Amino acid sequence: MSSNGVLVQAQMLIDEEQYEKAYEILTKAYDDLKENDEYLEKIALLAKTMEKNEDAAKYWEELAVVNPNSAIAYSELLDVYMNANKYKYYITRGKYKILNEKVSQAVDDYKKAINSTTDEAEIINARFLLAKVYEHLDKTQNAIDEYYSIIEHIDDMAIYYKLGDLYCQMGDRYSAINVLERGVKAFPNVDELSEYLSALYLKEGEYDKALEKAKNNFSRAKAYLMKGDNEEAYKLLEAVEDKANANYPALMAEYYFNKKEWDKCLDFINKFNEMSPQNPLTYQMKALVCDANNDLYGYHYNMGKCYSYKQEYDLALAEYLNAHRHDANRSEAIKEIIKINETTGDKTSLMEFYEKLHRQEPDNPMALNGLGDVYADMYEFRNALDYYKQLEKADSSYYEVYRKLGLCYEKLKDFASAKEAYEKYITKAPLSPDTEKLKEKIAKFTGAASVSADKEEEGFIDKLMKIFGK
Repeated sequence: MSSNGVLVQAQMLIDEEQYEKAYEILTKAYDDLKENDEYLEKIALLAKTMEKNEDAAKYWEELAVVNPNSAIAYSELLDVYMNANKYKYYITRGKYKILNEKVSQAVDDYKKAINSTTDEAEIINARFLLAKVYEHLDKTQNAIDEYYSIIEHIDDMAIYYKLGDLYCQMGDRYSAINVLERGVKAFPNVDELSEYLSALYLKEGEYDKALEKAKNNFSRAKAYLMKGDNEEAYKLLEAVEDKANANYPALMAEYYFNKKEWDKCLDFINKFNEMSPQNPLTYQMKALVCDANNDLYGYHYNMGKCYSYKQEYDLALAEYLNAHRHDANRSEAIKEIIKINETTGDKTSLMEFYEKLHRQEPDNPMALNGLGDVYADMYEFRNALDYYKQLEKADSSYYEVYRKLGLCYEKLKDFASAKEAYEKYITKAPLSPDTEKLKEKIAKFTGAASVSADKEEEGFIDKLMKIFGK
């Protein structure tokens, strides 16, 4: 019988108050359904109804594991543990409060749980939960204290790594190094800890220590490059087998940068970009090459790209503006400034840079569309129309321009031209959600034109009748 069939049959028996039969069916299905949260909730509730309290507690505990977000499991377990087990009671209450988004209140419960037991494993568990709560509350030092308390009881590689991260978040690299040194001693064969420690020594400028802790040739080559031992780094890089790793072109670029061989450096930067596209490091490296060659425009433009890929748009905008100040005749920075201002909605700046781009590239679709949109937003539809017409010629694939042309013509009461533009839009974008509304508009334009023609015809006949009636 399927899991759904078991649950339906059991529920039918429960509705008929045949609890023993229902419980027997559910118990037999345990091995097959013990990972099913609906099953566990049903058998737990039935056990409670039948006053099988130990069984009910077992199923509620299993449900809390299978579905950590089960509010009913925690609620029921609170009743089970209230007088039977204070440690479990406070742990459960803490989790229940977190589930109900009362995270700060869980701190006191986990502290009480620690004070309610002498069992080392239980203390470690409670301290770990408490540390996670402190992290969530951005109480980093409190979290660190709890993690330290844990490693006083038991060495845990993940805790050392976590402590290193937390200290780095606080900007305390010295403490991060100290705790990772301790972690490396406790876990000498765990490369991740040694590599993390090596990277921190590099940032501190302690290159020999970084070399000592480095576990792979990429890390060693990086240390040699930063130390200035370029040829030692080159030997290691040539020896690595995994040249498809993005670290290879990045470090080769750094090698040629140190050697001031700019063309080769840029070649490897581009290879790195192929392996790791949209990586901020690509543009940071390009910026450094530009800076070394006194190309201030290139430096600021590439730093702008670097910040853009980091999604730090205020810094990116500042760099692009600096690039534009150094060379106002290059359009790359102008286009990037426009992209950011389109996102922020700075219409004053948009108008300025759309016009600058238009002067440099008269047929640029971004400039033509942008200027058209700005003038349309200002209800200056004749100006908008002029730019949209240019856009139609510059980019025949951009069918949205016909909807915009139609709107301008409509606002200017040129319904025949509006009808023609809307019809072109519908032809090119038949599945557009605007299609039906535009068809309704076209029908109104056609009707208005017909009425107008009838009136003109009637007026002409009336005039003739008057003439011949004399």
